[in-house]
Amino acid sequence: MNILSRKELKQKFNLLRAQKIEPSNLECSLDYFNRSPEEEHMHWGAYVDKNENVIFKFATYPDAKSVSVEIKSNRKRAFKILPLENKCNGVFELTVSKKTARCGDRYRFIIERPNQPKKRVRDPYSNLQDNFFAWSIIFDHHCYKWHDKKWQEGKNPAKVSRIAGPLRKLSPVGSLRIYEVNIPSLTEKGTFLAAKEKFKEAAKLGFNAVQIMPVENCFSFNWGYDGVDKFAPNRTYGTPNDLKSLIDYAHSINLNVIMDIVPNHFGPDMVDVQNAGPYTDGCNEFGLKFNYENENRECARRFIVNAALNWLVNYHCDGLRFDLTKYMHSDYTMKLIAAELHFHVHDAFLIAEDARENDERVTRQFPMSEVEENIRYHKVFVSKIMENNCSLNALGFDSEWDFPYHKQIAALMLEYWCGYPKSISGLDRVLKNSGQRVKYPMSHDEIGNIDGTRLITKIFAKEINIYKNIPKNHKNKREQLFAHISHDILKKLLTGELEKMTQKEFADYAKNNYLALSVTVPSLKQSYRKALKMFRLAVATTFSVAGPKMIFQGDEKGEMTYFKFFREFSSGYEKYLETKGYKPGIDALLDSKIGSINYCKKYQKDLVYTSKFMKDLNKINADNTALQTGTVKDTVSHPISWVHATLCVSDENQIFSVTNFSDVSYLNNYRLPFPQGVWKEILNSDNEKYNGEGVFLNSEKLSSDGKTPLKISLPAYGAIFFKKVD
Repeated sequence: MNILSRKELKQKFNLLRAQKIEPSNLECSLDYFNRSPEEEHMHWGAYVDKNENVIFKFATYPDAKSVSVEIKSNRKRAFKILPLENKCNGVFELTVSKKTARCGDRYRFIIERPNQPKKRVRDPYSNLQDNFFAWSIIFDHHCYKWHDKKWQEGKNPAKVSRIAGPLRKLSPVGSLRIYEVNIPSLTEKGTFLAAKEKFKEAAKLGFNAVQIMPVENCFSFNWGYDGVDKFAPNRTYGTPNDLKSLIDYAHSINLNVIMDIVPNHFGPDMVDVQNAGPYTDGCNEFGLKFNYENENRECARRFIVNAALNWLVNYHCDGLRFDLTKYMHSDYTMKLIAAELHFHVHDAFLIAEDARENDERVTRQFPMSEVEENIRYHKVFVSKIMENNCSLNALGFDSEWDFPYHKQIAALMLEYWCGYPKSISGLDRVLKNSGQRVKYPMSHDEIGNIDGTRLITKIFAKEINIYKNIPKNHKNKREQLFAHISHDILKKLLTGELEKMTQKEFADYAKNNYLALSVTVPSLKQSYRKALKMFRLAVATTFSVAGPKMIFQGDEKGEMTYFKFFREFSSGYEKYLETKGYKPGIDALLDSKIGSINYCKKYQKDLVYTSKFMKDLNKINADNTALQTGTVKDTVSHPISWVHATLCVSDENQIFSVTNFSDVSYLNNYRLPFPQGVWKEILNSDNEKYNGEGVFLNSEKLSSDGKTPLKISLPAYGAIFFKKVD
């Protein structure tokens, strides 16, 4: 948690008064910033306090006659069964000393309900699971010694805070430059500790945040979205303390950590939770859905709030990303999450993957009439939400994934994508409406849930155009076959295998892979070069607009490695993934490991050049508030030439970016209206440092009266950033 000094508290209170926000009294206002969520939210399951007492607190069905905890000692072969005290409404509680239970002991709950046999269940709030189907393990979150005190206290300006401002010199949410990672595929070892080196590389490239795909415990390795233990890290990646060590390290190198959590379902392996209490309400397409809206909904709502607080308080995460909030089917629960988390952990920022085409309510902040500074009134506010007795016009999240932006930028690269056609006017529209949403060219979803291939490979596949040669009655889906053949061709090109083939070998290979007779190795190289340029253009466009940005692991250097859907199943869930075109098990994971492609030397250089491009884009974003908290003040849209320009403005600076989505280059002859002032080129994708030609640069400062178009050089599939210097 981030605890403010008394001086900072008074400054904050004075700011509230200046904004005409009147808390009931000064002390209550100070309490708002220095309270602890522990007693109300953190004592569930098996909680070890600072005196090493263990608090067992369990929520089950309201009609439960009794709940006991069965404890299996970690020190000797001894079992204890102890009754919990009924606290009403399905809540049972018991506190024991370390002589009775301690960290490392196994435990489970025994529930007795009328006219039903006793049921033994593992703890839905379990912080540690040794064996997926076994007992839960008592874990003491106080045993890890953190080294990020200054970070947590808000004394490092690199820390991102939702309430950054003049009183607290922290970074705003709009400054986020996110590196999205999946722990099992990020490194060869696939562990939390092994990820430190990759985090270090991301920090060197200028990212200021890492977003970790869910690590909620599951049967085994997986993407993370089938987690069943919402409080426990996946044991195959390491221990809870290993994850804390990784986050601790991230803070030491000025990286914020965003944990991805899944509030819309339990994974299909979870069965105990149905016996444990009214946490679920049937199934959805992903697994067991939460009981957010029906009878006894308080149990599930409280559970997901506490799960989110677990990552913020126990693991020191700086922000949370909530997976597919649309499929929670409960805006009241979304509002409850924002109300509770913003109240208890004031710096933490919340990002929704909402998928409702940028519904303004998701990121609209609570009106002042709903901002409760006093903890007593906060509880009243929460009670109203629990009762579904409040407005849903503002859900209070700080940002959300920008689906329309992603779809439009992908459509510009691929002609058509997810209902969006290639369109400059469409790009213009989504940029103007993007605001402070998270923009990205492709995430794990669009790479892995489609066919496992990255944007570069998808562009390359479009360019070599073998789809038309694949028989329509092919037993596999044509789209999947097309994607996987294209990936194989590109991989063989980048590893040098194609160039080693004899003419006959290549002809046979081309025939077996539906390539036209006219296709040659040089033409495949040309298609790859074009795909790489277009990919960099998509990344540059993403980093040319104000607000948070995100890049998926490997894309920072133009990796072509697959990212396939993978997970190991406990039983019988393989069939619903047959449409993927590949088995989602260990082979899919190995195919997805970063660094699994052995590039030949000349193509290894492309990874280096793309990394330099990424580093400079990050630096420009870090140095210019116009690309963080600024606004899109104006745009220029030329649909005929496929050129677009965006002006982003803040109080400190202005950035004018120009993007060319065509294969036509212009040497000092593209006429474009510039905003008034003197402008200097600060980045050009044609620069030789990125392996460009170095021809289409604009070395001279450009002076504009704001009316007369200026002539500039503009590379094909290129991006240029200009900064106002006078």
